Amino acid sequence: MNANADGADRLQAICAELVERDDPERWAPLLYSLMERLDDADMGSPGPIVHTPEAWSGYPPLLAESLRRKPTPLTVWMANRLLNTDPSDATQWLELLRQSVGHSAASPEARADAEDFLEHQANHR
Repeated sequence: MNANADGADRLQAICAELVERDDPERWAPLLYSLMERLDDADMGSPGPIVHTPEAWSGYPPLLAESLRRKPTPLTVWMANRLLNTDPSDATQWLELLRQSVGHSAASPEARADAEDFLEHQANHR
């Protein structure tokens, strides 16, 4: 990794390595924990920290756990992306977004994003 790389470049390189390792049970909880701890940091829109778990099969249950612990702008975004691409489990994701709106650990931004995504989904169902 380039010592002069900025944070975004370094995050991209780390995430690329994690995708290659293809061990979501090990790495996805760490990525979600990072999203939860740094929920006000700009890590991309959505960026590599979102694309990495999405590259692994089986990530949705780990995303659901993260949303139950502490919804963040990125995790509510991921739930909305699941609703847009695979509505087969829409009931669960809509409920998690509803819970995110009032979640005591969620930031005001995460709550507002969850509310916006719920409105978007209501208009497209």
